[in-house]
Amino acid sequence: MQPERTASVPDATSRPRRRLAAVLFADMVNYSRHMEQDEALSSKQAARSIELFRSAIGDYGGAISNVTGDGILALFESADQALRFAVQMQNEFRKQAVWEDGQPVQFRIGIHVGEIMEDHGVVQGHCINVAVRVQQIADPGAIMVTRAVRDAVRDRAEVTLASCGYPSLKNIAEAMEVFAAAPSEGVLRPAIKGRSAPSTAESSRSPSVALLALQNRSGDAALDHLCEGIVEDVIGNLTRFRNLTVTARHSAFLFSLKASSAREIGDRLGVRYLLSGNLRRSGKRMRVAVELIDAKSEGVLWSEQFNIEMGELFELQDEITGAVASRLAVQIDFAERRQESYYPRDLRAYGLVLRGQHLLLQYRKDATLHARRLFEEAVEIAPDYARVYSALSRTHNLDWRYSWSATPEASLEAAVELARRAVDLDPLDARGFAELGFATLYKKRHDEALADYARAMALNPNDADIIAEYADALVYAGQPKKSVELLERAMRLNPYYPDWYLWYLADAYITLGQHAEVIATVQRMQNPDEGRRMLAASFAHLGMMEEARAQAREVMRLHPGFTISRWRDRPPYRDQAILEQFIDGMRKAGLPD
Repeated sequence: MQPERTASVPDATSRPRRRLAAVLFADMVNYSRHMEQDEALSSKQAARSIELFRSAIGDYGGAISNVTGDGILALFESADQALRFAVQMQNEFRKQAVWEDGQPVQFRIGIHVGEIMEDHGVVQGHCINVAVRVQQIADPGAIMVTRAVRDAVRDRAEVTLASCGYPSLKNIAEAMEVFAAAPSEGVLRPAIKGRSAPSTAESSRSPSVALLALQNRSGDAALDHLCEGIVEDVIGNLTRFRNLTVTARHSAFLFSLKASSAREIGDRLGVRYLLSGNLRRSGKRMRVAVELIDAKSEGVLWSEQFNIEMGELFELQDEITGAVASRLAVQIDFAERRQESYYPRDLRAYGLVLRGQHLLLQYRKDATLHARRLFEEAVEIAPDYARVYSALSRTHNLDWRYSWSATPEASLEAAVELARRAVDLDPLDARGFAELGFATLYKKRHDEALADYARAMALNPNDADIIAEYADALVYAGQPKKSVELLERAMRLNPYYPDWYLWYLADAYITLGQHAEVIATVQRMQNPDEGRRMLAASFAHLGMMEEARAQAREVMRLHPGFTISRWRDRPPYRDQAILEQFIDGMRKAGLPD
Protein backbone atom coordinates (compact mmCIF):
# COMPACT_ATOMS: atom_id res chain seq x y z
CA MET A 1 0.00 0.00 0.00
CA GLN A 2 1.29 3.47 -0.86
CA PRO A 3 1.47 5.90 2.10
CA GLU A 4 0.46 8.83 -0.08
CA ARG A 5 -3.09 7.46 -0.42
CA THR A 6 -4.50 9.12 2.67
CA ALA A 7 -7.86 10.46 1.53
CA SER A 8 -10.73 10.27 3.99
CA VAL A 9 -14.30 11.52 3.78
CA PRO A 10 -14.10 14.88 1.97
CA ASP A 11 -15.25 18.02 3.72
CA ALA A 12 -15.36 20.99 1.39
CA THR A 13 -15.75 23.48 4.23
CA SER A 14 -12.69 22.37 6.17
CA ARG A 15 -9.53 24.45 6.27
CA PRO A 16 -6.01 23.08 6.44
CA ARG A 17 -5.00 22.55 10.05
CA ARG A 18 -2.04 21.00 11.74
CA ARG A 19 -2.20 18.94 14.88
CA LEU A 20 -0.25 16.35 16.82
CA ALA A 21 -1.53 12.79 16.43
CA ALA A 22 -0.56 9.18 16.98
CA VAL A 23 -0.56 7.51 13.57
CA LEU A 24 -1.16 3.76 13.27
CA PHE A 25 -0.64 1.94 10.01
CA ALA A 26 -1.65 -1.72 9.61
CA ASP A 27 -1.01 -3.87 6.57
CA MET A 28 -2.25 -7.41 5.92
CA VAL A 29 0.56 -9.91 5.47
CA ASN A 30 0.82 -11.72 2.09
CA TYR A 31 -2.49 -10.31 0.90
CA SER A 32 -1.59 -10.55 -2.79
CA ARG A 33 -0.47 -14.15 -2.47
CA HIS A 34 -3.64 -15.12 -0.61
CA MET A 35 -5.75 -13.41 -3.28
CA GLU A 36 -3.95 -15.39 -5.96
CA GLN A 37 -4.59 -18.67 -4.12
CA ASP A 38 -8.24 -18.07 -3.16
CA GLU A 39 -9.68 -14.72 -4.15
CA ALA A 40 -13.14 -15.24 -2.67
CA LEU A 41 -11.91 -16.40 0.75
CA SER A 42 -9.18 -13.74 0.91
CA SER A 43 -11.62 -10.96 0.05
CA LYS A 44 -13.98 -12.22 2.75
CA GLN A 45 -11.17 -12.34 5.31
CA ALA A 46 -9.95 -8.86 4.38
CA ALA A 47 -13.46 -7.42 4.67
CA ARG A 48 -14.02 -9.10 8.04
CA SER A 49 -10.65 -7.90 9.32
CA ILE A 50 -11.29 -4.32 8.29
CA GLU A 51 -14.74 -4.48 9.87
CA LEU A 52 -13.10 -5.68 13.09
CA PHE A 53 -10.86 -2.61 13.01
CA ARG A 54 -13.82 -0.32 12.34
CA SER A 55 -16.03 -1.80 15.06
CA ALA A 56 -13.41 -1.55 17.82
CA ILE A 57 -11.36 1.56 17.04
CA GLY A 58 -13.88 4.04 18.43
CA ASP A 59 -13.75 2.26 21.79
CA TYR A 60 -10.08 3.25 22.01
CA GLY A 61 -10.57 6.89 20.98
CA GLY A 62 -9.34 6.44 17.41
CA ALA A 63 -10.70 6.86 13.90
CA ILE A 64 -9.90 5.21 10.59
CA SER A 65 -8.64 7.79 8.12
CA ASN A 66 -8.18 5.60 5.09
CA VAL A 67 -8.54 2.01 3.86
CA THR A 68 -7.05 0.79 0.58
CA GLY A 69 -7.37 -2.92 -0.03
CA ASP A 70 -5.13 -4.54 2.55
CA GLY A 71 -3.96 -1.47 4.47
CA ILE A 72 -5.50 0.69 7.17
CA LEU A 73 -4.47 4.18 8.32
CA ALA A 74 -5.82 5.25 11.71
CA LEU A 75 -5.39 8.35 13.88
CA PHE A 76 -5.50 8.65 17.69
CA GLU A 77 -5.30 11.54 20.09
CA SER A 78 -2.57 9.84 22.12
CA ALA A 79 0.15 7.24 21.67
CA ASP A 80 -1.24 5.37 24.67
CA GLN A 81 -4.59 4.84 22.92
CA ALA A 82 -2.91 3.74 19.70
CA LEU A 83 -0.66 1.24 21.46
CA ARG A 84 -3.50 -0.26 23.52
CA PHE A 85 -5.58 -0.65 20.37
CA ALA A 86 -2.71 -2.25 18.46
CA VAL A 87 -2.01 -4.78 21.22
CA GLN A 88 -5.67 -5.76 21.50
CA MET A 89 -6.12 -6.07 17.74
CA GLN A 90 -3.09 -8.33 17.39
CA ASN A 91 -4.52 -10.44 20.23
CA GLU A 92 -7.81 -10.58 18.35
CA PHE A 93 -6.19 -11.74 15.13
CA ARG A 94 -4.09 -14.36 16.91
CA LYS A 95 -7.18 -15.77 18.60
CA GLN A 96 -9.34 -15.42 15.50
CA ALA A 97 -7.05 -17.85 13.75
CA VAL A 98 -8.24 -20.49 16.22
CA TRP A 99 -11.91 -20.12 15.41
CA GLU A 100 -11.86 -19.46 11.63
CA ASP A 101 -11.30 -21.61 8.58
CA GLY A 102 -8.62 -20.83 6.03
CA GLN A 103 -5.21 -19.27 6.43
CA PRO A 104 -4.76 -17.16 9.60
CA VAL A 105 -5.07 -13.42 9.02
CA GLN A 106 -1.99 -11.51 10.14
CA PHE A 107 -1.18 -7.81 10.17
CA ARG A 108 1.99 -5.84 10.62
CA ILE A 109 1.42 -2.64 12.60
CA GLY A 110 3.58 0.49 12.85
CA ILE A 111 2.95 3.48 15.13
CA HIS A 112 4.54 6.93 15.17
CA VAL A 113 3.67 10.24 16.85
CA GLY A 114 4.02 13.49 14.96
CA GLU A 115 2.34 16.42 13.25
CA ILE A 116 -0.27 15.82 10.57
CA MET A 117 -2.07 18.22 8.26
CA GLU A 118 -5.74 17.84 7.42
CA ASP A 119 -6.93 19.62 4.29
CA HIS A 120 -10.39 19.06 2.80
CA GLY A 121 -10.56 15.62 4.38
CA VAL A 122 -7.10 14.57 3.19
CA VAL A 123 -4.55 13.69 5.87
CA GLN A 124 -0.90 14.24 5.08
CA GLY A 125 2.38 14.40 6.93
CA HIS A 126 5.85 12.97 7.21
CA CYS A 127 4.81 11.02 10.30
CA ILE A 128 2.42 8.93 8.15
CA ASN A 129 5.33 7.85 5.97
CA VAL A 130 7.31 6.97 9.10
CA ALA A 131 4.45 4.80 10.45
CA VAL A 132 4.25 2.98 7.10
CA ARG A 133 7.99 2.32 6.97
CA VAL A 134 8.14 1.18 10.61
CA GLN A 135 5.31 -1.24 9.86
CA GLN A 136 7.24 -2.72 6.97
CA ILE A 137 10.06 -3.97 9.21
CA ALA A 138 7.72 -5.64 11.70
CA ASP A 139 7.32 -9.41 11.77
CA PRO A 140 3.90 -10.81 10.81
CA GLY A 141 1.55 -10.34 13.75
CA ALA A 142 3.92 -7.86 15.42
CA ILE A 143 3.88 -4.17 16.38
CA MET A 144 6.74 -1.74 15.85
CA VAL A 145 6.81 1.76 17.35
CA THR A 146 9.20 4.68 17.24
CA ARG A 147 11.11 6.33 20.09
CA ALA A 148 8.48 9.10 20.04
CA VAL A 149 5.83 6.55 20.96
CA ARG A 150 8.09 4.97 23.57
CA ASP A 151 8.63 8.32 25.26
CA ALA A 152 4.93 9.20 25.14
CA VAL A 153 3.62 6.02 26.77
CA ARG A 154 6.29 5.81 29.49
CA ASP A 155 6.37 2.42 31.26
CA ARG A 156 3.17 0.48 30.70
CA ALA A 157 3.03 -2.55 33.01
CA GLU A 158 1.07 -4.61 30.49
CA VAL A 159 3.27 -3.85 27.45
CA THR A 160 6.94 -4.58 26.89
CA LEU A 161 8.84 -2.29 24.50
CA ALA A 162 12.16 -3.81 23.39
CA SER A 163 14.62 -1.68 21.45
CA CYS A 164 15.49 -2.95 17.96
CA GLY A 165 18.15 -0.32 17.38
CA TYR A 166 18.28 2.09 14.43
CA PRO A 167 17.33 0.11 11.30
CA SER A 168 17.33 1.61 7.84
CA LEU A 169 13.85 2.79 6.91
CA LYS A 170 13.01 3.14 3.22
CA ASN A 171 12.98 6.80 2.07
CA ILE A 172 13.47 8.03 5.68
CA ALA A 173 16.79 9.88 5.95
CA GLU A 174 16.90 10.45 9.69
CA ALA A 175 18.09 7.72 12.04
CA MET A 176 15.20 6.48 14.19
CA GLU A 177 15.23 4.08 17.09
CA VAL A 178 12.37 1.58 16.89
CA PHE A 179 10.87 -0.73 19.48
CA ALA A 180 9.01 -4.03 19.27
CA ALA A 181 5.84 -3.94 21.37
CA ALA A 182 4.31 -7.03 22.93
CA PRO A 183 2.08 -7.90 25.91
CA SER A 184 4.16 -8.40 29.04
CA GLU A 185 4.57 -12.00 30.17
CA GLY A 186 3.04 -12.07 33.67
CA VAL A 187 2.92 -14.96 36.13
CA LEU A 188 0.09 -17.43 36.00
CA ARG A 189 -2.34 -15.82 38.44
CA PRO A 190 -4.14 -13.22 36.28
CA ALA A 191 -4.55 -15.57 33.37
CA ILE A 192 -6.90 -17.83 35.32
CA LYS A 193 -9.79 -15.50 36.38
CA GLY A 194 -13.16 -16.19 34.83
CA ARG A 195 -13.93 -19.77 34.00
CA SER A 196 -16.52 -20.31 31.29
CA ALA A 197 -18.38 -23.35 30.04
CA PRO A 198 -19.63 -24.26 26.58
CA SER A 199 -23.34 -24.40 25.96
CA THR A 200 -25.27 -27.57 26.64
CA ALA A 201 -25.40 -28.49 22.97
CA GLU A 202 -21.61 -28.41 22.91
CA SER A 203 -21.02 -30.18 26.24
CA SER A 204 -19.28 -33.06 24.53
CA ARG A 205 -16.56 -30.60 23.58
CA SER A 206 -15.91 -29.52 27.16
CA PRO A 207 -12.71 -30.50 29.03
CA SER A 208 -12.94 -34.13 30.17
CA VAL A 209 -11.26 -35.91 33.07
CA ALA A 210 -11.19 -39.39 34.56
CA LEU A 211 -10.20 -39.97 38.19
CA LEU A 212 -8.40 -43.27 38.52
CA ALA A 213 -8.58 -45.32 41.70
CA LEU A 214 -6.38 -44.00 44.50
CA GLN A 215 -3.57 -46.50 45.08
CA ASN A 216 -3.35 -47.73 48.68
CA ARG A 217 0.35 -47.86 49.51
CA SER A 218 -0.10 -47.86 53.26
CA GLY A 219 0.20 -51.62 53.65
CA ASP A 220 -3.13 -51.60 55.47
CA ALA A 221 -5.93 -53.25 53.46
CA ALA A 222 -8.46 -51.68 55.80
CA LEU A 223 -7.75 -48.32 54.12
CA ASP A 224 -8.90 -49.54 50.68
CA HIS A 225 -12.40 -48.26 51.36
CA LEU A 226 -10.96 -44.85 52.33
CA CYS A 227 -9.09 -44.60 49.00
CA GLU A 228 -12.30 -45.35 47.15
CA GLY A 229 -14.30 -42.90 49.27
CA ILE A 230 -11.86 -40.03 48.68
CA VAL A 231 -12.03 -40.44 44.90
CA GLU A 232 -15.83 -40.73 44.97
CA ASP A 233 -16.05 -37.50 46.96
CA VAL A 234 -13.71 -35.67 44.55
CA ILE A 235 -15.82 -36.89 41.61
CA GLY A 236 -18.94 -35.64 43.36
CA ASN A 237 -17.40 -32.20 43.88
CA LEU A 238 -16.04 -32.04 40.34
CA THR A 239 -19.41 -32.74 38.75
CA ARG A 240 -20.58 -29.39 40.10
CA PHE A 241 -18.13 -27.64 37.79
CA ARG A 242 -20.39 -27.62 34.76
CA ASN A 243 -17.56 -26.88 32.32
CA LEU A 244 -16.07 -30.33 33.04
CA THR A 245 -17.09 -33.76 31.81
CA VAL A 246 -16.18 -36.29 34.52
CA THR A 247 -16.05 -40.04 33.76
CA ALA A 248 -18.09 -42.16 36.15
CA ARG A 249 -16.00 -44.07 38.69
CA HIS A 250 -17.29 -47.47 37.53
CA SER A 251 -15.55 -46.92 34.20
CA ALA A 252 -12.50 -45.05 35.47
CA PHE A 253 -11.72 -47.64 38.18
CA LEU A 254 -11.28 -50.34 35.51
CA PHE A 255 -7.97 -48.78 34.47
CA SER A 256 -4.59 -48.42 36.13
CA LEU A 257 -1.41 -46.65 35.06
CA LYS A 258 0.46 -49.79 36.10
CA ALA A 259 -1.24 -51.78 33.34
CA SER A 260 -1.75 -49.14 30.63
CA SER A 261 -0.19 -45.89 29.50
CA ALA A 262 -1.91 -42.56 30.14
CA ARG A 263 -2.46 -42.17 26.39
CA GLU A 264 -4.12 -45.59 26.12
CA ILE A 265 -6.41 -44.89 29.08
CA GLY A 266 -7.29 -41.46 27.68
CA ASP A 267 -8.17 -42.98 24.31
CA ARG A 268 -10.25 -45.80 25.85
CA LEU A 269 -12.20 -43.45 28.15
CA GLY A 270 -12.34 -40.57 25.66
CA VAL A 271 -10.85 -38.04 28.10
CA ARG A 272 -8.15 -35.41 27.86
CA TYR A 273 -6.95 -35.51 31.48
CA LEU A 274 -6.35 -38.16 34.15
CA LEU A 275 -6.05 -37.74 37.89
CA SER A 276 -4.01 -40.40 39.64
CA GLY A 277 -2.77 -40.63 43.18
CA ASN A 278 -1.82 -42.70 46.16
CA LEU A 279 -2.28 -42.89 49.90
CA ARG A 280 0.61 -43.62 52.28
CA ARG A 281 0.64 -44.04 56.05
CA SER A 282 3.41 -43.50 58.56
CA GLY A 283 2.36 -44.07 62.17
CA LYS A 284 -0.55 -41.78 62.93
CA ARG A 285 -0.06 -39.66 59.82
CA MET A 286 -1.36 -40.21 56.31
CA ARG A 287 -0.29 -38.55 53.08
CA VAL A 288 -2.51 -38.30 50.01
CA ALA A 289 -0.62 -37.39 46.83
CA VAL A 290 -2.39 -36.56 43.55
CA GLU A 291 -1.23 -35.54 40.08
CA LEU A 292 -3.01 -34.26 36.98
CA ILE A 293 -1.79 -35.86 33.73
CA ASP A 294 -2.28 -34.76 30.14
CA ALA A 295 -3.34 -38.03 28.56
CA LYS A 296 -2.11 -37.07 25.11
CA SER A 297 1.39 -35.90 26.06
CA GLU A 298 1.55 -38.04 29.23
CA GLY A 299 3.09 -35.07 31.01
CA VAL A 300 2.27 -34.13 34.61
CA LEU A 301 0.53 -30.75 34.68
CA TRP A 302 0.10 -30.40 38.45
CA SER A 303 0.71 -32.35 41.64
CA GLU A 304 -0.01 -31.79 45.31
CA GLN A 305 0.22 -33.58 48.65
CA PHE A 306 -2.07 -33.47 51.68
CA ASN A 307 -0.90 -34.55 55.13
CA ILE A 308 -3.56 -35.74 57.58
CA GLU A 309 -3.47 -36.80 61.21
CA MET A 310 -5.46 -40.02 61.65
CA GLY A 311 -7.48 -38.43 64.45
CA GLU A 312 -8.59 -35.62 62.13
CA LEU A 313 -9.37 -37.83 59.16
CA PHE A 314 -13.15 -37.64 59.17
CA GLU A 315 -13.18 -33.95 60.06
CA LEU A 316 -10.83 -33.05 57.22
CA GLN A 317 -11.96 -35.48 54.52
CA ASP A 318 -14.66 -33.13 53.14
CA GLU A 319 -12.28 -30.16 53.16
CA ILE A 320 -9.54 -32.13 51.40
CA THR A 321 -11.76 -33.62 48.72
CA GLY A 322 -13.31 -30.20 48.09
CA ALA A 323 -9.85 -28.65 47.82
CA VAL A 324 -8.65 -31.33 45.41
CA ALA A 325 -11.71 -30.83 43.22
CA SER A 326 -11.41 -27.05 43.16
CA ARG A 327 -7.67 -26.99 42.48
CA LEU A 328 -8.06 -29.67 39.85
CA ALA A 329 -10.72 -27.58 38.10
CA VAL A 330 -8.42 -24.55 38.17
CA GLN A 331 -5.52 -26.55 36.73
CA ILE A 332 -7.65 -28.05 33.96
CA ASP A 333 -8.96 -24.57 33.17
CA PHE A 334 -5.43 -23.25 32.89
CA ALA A 335 -4.38 -26.17 30.70
CA GLU A 336 -7.38 -25.52 28.46
CA ARG A 337 -6.40 -21.88 28.04
CA ARG A 338 -2.99 -23.01 26.88
CA GLN A 339 -4.69 -25.30 24.35
CA GLU A 340 -7.34 -22.90 23.00
CA SER A 341 -6.10 -23.63 19.49
CA TYR A 342 -7.61 -27.13 19.74
CA TYR A 343 -11.17 -25.86 20.02
CA PRO A 344 -13.08 -26.31 16.77
CA ARG A 345 -15.06 -23.69 14.93
CA ASP A 346 -18.41 -24.66 16.43
CA LEU A 347 -17.22 -23.31 19.77
CA ARG A 348 -16.88 -19.77 18.44
CA ALA A 349 -19.27 -18.30 21.03
CA TYR A 350 -17.24 -19.93 23.80
CA GLY A 351 -14.05 -18.43 22.36
CA LEU A 352 -15.58 -14.96 22.14
CA VAL A 353 -16.58 -15.12 25.80
CA LEU A 354 -13.09 -16.19 26.85
CA ARG A 355 -11.53 -13.34 24.90
CA GLY A 356 -13.95 -10.79 26.31
CA GLN A 357 -13.40 -11.93 29.88
CA HIS A 358 -9.67 -11.34 29.54
CA LEU A 359 -10.41 -7.78 28.37
CA LEU A 360 -12.69 -7.12 31.36
CA LEU A 361 -9.75 -7.66 33.73
CA GLN A 362 -8.18 -4.43 32.47
CA TYR A 363 -10.92 -2.25 34.06
CA ARG A 364 -10.69 0.33 31.27
CA LYS A 365 -13.48 1.85 29.22
CA ASP A 366 -11.99 0.94 25.85
CA ALA A 367 -11.31 -2.67 26.82
CA THR A 368 -14.78 -3.03 28.36
CA LEU A 369 -16.50 -1.74 25.23
CA HIS A 370 -14.35 -4.05 23.15
CA ALA A 371 -15.38 -6.98 25.36
CA ARG A 372 -19.04 -6.03 25.02
CA ARG A 373 -18.78 -6.19 21.24
CA LEU A 374 -17.33 -9.69 21.49
CA PHE A 375 -20.13 -10.78 23.83
CA GLU A 376 -22.77 -9.30 21.53
CA GLU A 377 -21.26 -11.24 18.63
CA ALA A 378 -21.45 -14.38 20.77
CA VAL A 379 -25.15 -13.72 21.43
CA GLU A 380 -25.78 -13.64 17.69
CA ILE A 381 -24.07 -17.03 17.33
CA ALA A 382 -25.54 -18.68 20.44
CA PRO A 383 -28.56 -16.70 21.72
CA ASP A 384 -29.34 -19.32 24.39
CA TYR A 385 -25.82 -19.43 25.87
CA ALA A 386 -26.40 -18.23 29.45
CA ARG A 387 -22.77 -17.34 30.19
CA VAL A 388 -22.80 -14.67 27.48
CA TYR A 389 -25.52 -12.76 29.33
CA SER A 390 -23.61 -13.00 32.61
CA ALA A 391 -20.59 -11.52 30.85
CA LEU A 392 -22.64 -8.76 29.23
CA SER A 393 -24.10 -7.93 32.63
CA ARG A 394 -20.60 -7.27 33.99
CA THR A 395 -19.81 -4.79 31.18
CA HIS A 396 -22.84 -2.66 32.05
CA ASN A 397 -22.02 -2.87 35.76
CA LEU A 398 -18.53 -1.52 35.06
CA ASP A 399 -20.06 1.22 32.90
CA TRP A 400 -22.06 2.33 35.93
CA ARG A 401 -19.28 1.89 38.48
CA TYR A 402 -16.71 3.98 36.62
CA SER A 403 -19.17 6.59 35.28
CA TRP A 404 -18.35 5.64 31.69
CA SER A 405 -22.03 5.61 30.75
CA ALA A 406 -24.02 8.74 29.83
CA THR A 407 -27.00 7.06 31.54
CA PRO A 408 -25.49 5.27 34.55
CA GLU A 409 -28.72 4.17 36.18
CA ALA A 410 -29.89 2.62 32.93
CA SER A 411 -26.57 0.77 32.73
CA LEU A 412 -26.99 -0.67 36.21
CA GLU A 413 -30.55 -1.71 35.44
CA ALA A 414 -29.31 -3.40 32.25
CA ALA A 415 -26.75 -5.30 34.34
CA VAL A 416 -29.54 -6.66 36.55
CA GLU A 417 -31.77 -7.63 33.64
CA LEU A 418 -28.99 -9.38 31.74
CA ALA A 419 -28.02 -11.37 34.82
CA ARG A 420 -31.66 -12.36 35.26
CA ARG A 421 -31.70 -13.49 31.65
CA ALA A 422 -28.67 -15.69 32.35
CA VAL A 423 -30.42 -17.29 35.34
CA ASP A 424 -33.60 -17.86 33.31
CA LEU A 425 -31.64 -19.58 30.55
CA ASP A 426 -29.70 -21.85 32.90
CA PRO A 427 -31.07 -22.04 36.46
CA LEU A 428 -28.40 -24.61 37.38
CA ASP A 429 -25.43 -22.40 36.52
CA ALA A 430 -23.80 -20.96 39.65
CA ARG A 431 -22.14 -18.17 37.65
CA GLY A 432 -25.50 -16.72 36.60
CA PHE A 433 -26.70 -16.40 40.20
CA ALA A 434 -23.34 -14.94 41.24
CA GLU A 435 -23.61 -12.29 38.51
CA LEU A 436 -27.16 -11.50 39.61
CA GLY A 437 -25.89 -11.09 43.18
CA PHE A 438 -23.13 -8.79 41.92
CA ALA A 439 -25.63 -6.61 40.04
CA THR A 440 -28.24 -6.38 42.81
CA LEU A 441 -25.52 -5.59 45.34
CA TYR A 442 -24.77 -2.34 43.52
CA LYS A 443 -28.47 -1.57 43.50
CA LYS A 444 -27.95 -1.68 47.30
CA ARG A 445 -30.42 -4.50 47.72
CA HIS A 446 -28.12 -6.32 50.13
CA ASP A 447 -30.40 -9.12 51.31
CA GLU A 448 -31.39 -9.99 47.76
CA ALA A 449 -27.73 -10.00 46.67
CA LEU A 450 -26.67 -12.27 49.52
CA ALA A 451 -29.52 -14.65 48.71
CA ASP A 452 -28.36 -14.83 45.07
CA TYR A 453 -24.81 -15.56 46.18
CA ALA A 454 -26.07 -18.21 48.61
CA ARG A 455 -27.85 -19.90 45.69
CA ALA A 456 -24.65 -19.75 43.64
CA MET A 457 -22.67 -21.25 46.53
CA ALA A 458 -25.22 -24.04 46.90
CA LEU A 459 -24.88 -24.87 43.20
CA ASN A 460 -21.08 -24.88 43.36
CA PRO A 461 -19.54 -24.51 46.84
CA ASN A 462 -15.99 -24.94 45.51
CA ASP A 463 -15.83 -22.27 42.81
CA ALA A 464 -13.12 -19.99 44.20
CA ASP A 465 -14.17 -16.98 42.08
CA ILE A 466 -17.74 -17.12 43.38
CA ILE A 467 -16.48 -17.48 46.96
CA ALA A 468 -14.32 -14.36 46.51
CA GLU A 469 -17.20 -12.33 45.06
CA TYR A 470 -19.53 -13.48 47.83
CA ALA A 471 -16.89 -12.39 50.33
CA ASP A 472 -16.84 -8.90 48.85
CA ALA A 473 -20.63 -8.68 49.07
CA LEU A 474 -20.35 -9.53 52.77
CA VAL A 475 -18.00 -6.56 53.26
CA TYR A 476 -20.68 -4.15 52.05
CA ALA A 477 -23.36 -5.98 54.02
CA GLY A 478 -21.42 -5.41 57.24
CA GLN A 479 -19.68 -8.76 57.73
CA PRO A 480 -15.98 -8.01 56.96
CA LYS A 481 -14.54 -10.66 59.34
CA LYS A 482 -16.45 -13.44 57.60
CA SER A 483 -15.32 -11.92 54.31
CA VAL A 484 -11.65 -12.27 55.26
CA GLU A 485 -12.19 -15.94 56.16
CA LEU A 486 -13.89 -16.65 52.83
CA LEU A 487 -11.24 -14.83 50.82
CA GLU A 488 -8.50 -16.81 52.52
CA ARG A 489 -10.42 -19.99 51.62
CA ALA A 490 -10.76 -18.84 48.00
CA MET A 491 -7.01 -18.24 47.86
CA ARG A 492 -6.34 -21.72 49.19
CA LEU A 493 -8.65 -23.22 46.60
CA ASN A 494 -7.14 -21.15 43.80
CA PRO A 495 -3.45 -20.58 44.56
CA TYR A 496 -3.10 -18.75 41.22
CA TYR A 497 -5.63 -16.14 42.29
CA PRO A 498 -5.91 -12.90 40.27
CA ASP A 499 -5.39 -9.37 41.59
CA TRP A 500 -9.05 -8.80 42.31
CA TYR A 501 -8.96 -11.33 45.18
CA LEU A 502 -6.43 -9.03 46.87
CA TRP A 503 -8.50 -5.97 46.00
CA TYR A 504 -11.50 -7.51 47.75
CA LEU A 505 -9.36 -8.52 50.72
CA ALA A 506 -8.14 -4.93 51.05
CA ASP A 507 -11.81 -3.85 50.94
CA ALA A 508 -12.46 -6.03 53.98
CA TYR A 509 -9.44 -4.67 55.85
CA ILE A 510 -10.34 -1.02 55.20
CA THR A 511 -13.83 -1.71 56.55
CA LEU A 512 -12.23 -3.20 59.66
CA GLY A 513 -10.00 -0.12 59.99
CA GLN A 514 -6.83 -2.21 59.58
CA HIS A 515 -5.01 0.29 57.39
CA ALA A 516 -1.56 -1.30 57.59
CA GLU A 517 -3.10 -4.54 56.29
CA VAL A 518 -4.81 -2.60 53.49
CA ILE A 519 -1.46 -1.22 52.33
CA ALA A 520 0.32 -4.57 52.58
CA THR A 521 -2.48 -6.32 50.65
CA VAL A 522 -2.70 -3.80 47.80
CA GLN A 523 1.07 -3.81 47.43
CA ARG A 524 0.87 -7.56 46.76
CA MET A 525 -1.18 -6.87 43.63
CA GLN A 526 0.70 -7.17 40.37
CA ASN A 527 -1.10 -4.07 39.12
CA PRO A 528 -2.26 -2.02 42.14
CA ASP A 529 -4.14 0.63 40.13
CA GLU A 530 -7.62 -0.41 41.31
CA GLY A 531 -6.42 -0.30 44.91
CA ARG A 532 -4.95 3.21 44.84
CA ARG A 533 -8.02 4.89 46.37
CA MET A 534 -7.66 2.55 49.35
CA LEU A 535 -3.93 3.23 49.51
CA ALA A 536 -4.50 7.00 49.53
CA ALA A 537 -7.09 6.77 52.33
CA SER A 538 -5.10 4.27 54.42
CA PHE A 539 -1.83 6.19 54.20
CA ALA A 540 -3.73 9.33 55.23
CA HIS A 541 -5.36 7.60 58.21
CA LEU A 542 -1.89 6.44 59.32
CA GLY A 543 -0.53 9.99 59.04
CA MET A 544 1.78 9.12 56.13
CA MET A 545 0.76 12.17 54.13
CA GLU A 546 3.51 12.19 51.52
CA GLU A 547 2.62 8.63 50.50
CA ALA A 548 -1.10 9.46 50.66
CA ARG A 549 -0.73 12.44 48.33
CA ALA A 550 1.39 10.37 45.91
CA GLN A 551 -1.39 7.78 45.68
CA ALA A 552 -3.99 10.53 45.20
CA ARG A 553 -1.99 11.82 42.24
CA GLU A 554 -1.98 8.33 40.76
CA VAL A 555 -5.77 8.11 41.18
CA MET A 556 -6.16 11.39 39.26
CA ARG A 557 -3.77 10.22 36.55
CA LEU A 558 -5.74 7.03 36.07
CA HIS A 559 -9.17 8.68 36.42
CA PRO A 560 -8.80 12.37 35.45
CA GLY A 561 -12.45 13.18 36.16
CA PHE A 562 -12.54 11.54 39.60
CA THR A 563 -14.42 13.38 42.35
CA ILE A 564 -15.44 12.16 45.78
CA SER A 565 -19.01 13.41 45.28
CA ARG A 566 -19.45 11.27 42.18
CA TRP A 567 -17.66 8.25 43.64
CA ARG A 568 -19.53 8.16 46.97
CA ASP A 569 -22.66 6.72 45.35
CA ARG A 570 -20.76 3.73 43.98
CA PRO A 571 -19.67 1.59 46.99
CA PRO A 572 -22.84 -0.13 48.28
CA TYR A 573 -22.05 0.11 51.99
CA ARG A 574 -25.01 -0.68 54.20
CA ASP A 575 -23.31 1.22 57.05
CA GLN A 576 -22.79 4.79 55.86
CA ALA A 577 -20.37 5.48 58.72
CA ILE A 578 -17.82 3.18 57.07
CA LEU A 579 -18.23 5.05 53.79
CA GLU A 580 -17.68 8.38 55.53
CA GLN A 581 -14.48 7.09 57.15
CA PHE A 582 -13.20 6.03 53.71
CA ILE A 583 -14.10 9.43 52.26
CA ASP A 584 -12.40 11.23 55.15
CA GLY A 585 -9.17 9.43 54.31
CA MET A 586 -9.42 10.32 50.62
CA ARG A 587 -10.05 13.99 51.44
CA LYS A 588 -7.01 14.07 53.71
CA ALA A 589 -4.97 12.60 50.86
CA GLY A 590 -6.03 15.49 48.64
CA LEU A 591 -8.59 13.90 46.34
CA PRO A 592 -11.12 16.51 45.13
CA ASP A 593 -14.68 16.77 46.41
